[in-house]
Amino acid sequence: MRYLLPLCTLLLPLGTLAATQNSTDKQWFNTAEYNHVEQNSIDSMVLSTSYYFAPQQNTGVWDDFGYLDTDSKVSASYTDSDLDNYFGLSGEAFYNNWFVHAEVQDLGEEDNHGYGFGYLYNDALKVSITHYVRNDDSDSIWLQAQYNHQINEHDYLGVTVRAEDDLDNWSVATRYFKKLENGAFFTLDASHADGNHSNSVTAFMANYYFNTNFAVGAGLNDSDLQLEAKYFLSDKYFYRAYYSDSEQGDLISVSFNAYF
Repeated sequence: MRYLLPLCTLLLPLGTLAATQNSTDKQWFNTAEYNHVEQNSIDSMVLSTSYYFAPQQNTGVWDDFGYLDTDSKVSASYTDSDLDNYFGLSGEAFYNNWFVHAEVQDLGEEDNHGYGFGYLYNDALKVSITHYVRNDDSDSIWLQAQYNHQINEHDYLGVTVRAEDDLDNWSVATRYFKKLENGAFFTLDASHADGNHSNSVTAFMANYYFNTNFAVGAGLNDSDLQLEAKYFLSDKYFYRAYYSDSEQGDLISVSFNAYF
């Protein structure tokens, strides 16, 4: 019953909101997401918000604002599930090209947290090092490099490489963004992760934006089918529906997003 009100909120008619004056620049990003996992019938509601201290401009579609985060921001989240509920907090602060970042996934377990610093070169290469502290003494240090290759005014190719300092665990992810004819866009996200204590996983998701109001996507996550659809009421408000037929149980997710 505790999910009834948030779920109804996601499904409320929002046509009046679409009449709001549009603006390409956004600073405050908010999401309300409902998830259902078929295995054990686990439900969860996740509320998240991020505020950037400088305007973010979209790349032509209303949910993409470029590959790299290059401005200071603070983020908060609240997760309420059948298993647990907790608050999370994170932030990143820039001073010239240097930046520091910190995160606590669960404020009730502050012993589990991460902090680090990095450097942004030419608004195209972002490198960082993060120390993750765990209350079970399984601390780790991760290195990350992100690179954005701007192909032209609209198209780009982004790559992210992460690795633990001993290289036992690592991952690589990439995103290709392309503007097509007649107001359409195409995105392709692909990733591969490998580690000591987990199987290697390869995933990809392709999205086709028919226009600025509607997009559909399909892909695989380690051979599990992924499907998603997005409907944009305006540049400020949109819905996203996601489905995955995982062996651990089908996942259904519905979210409402509000950007200001």
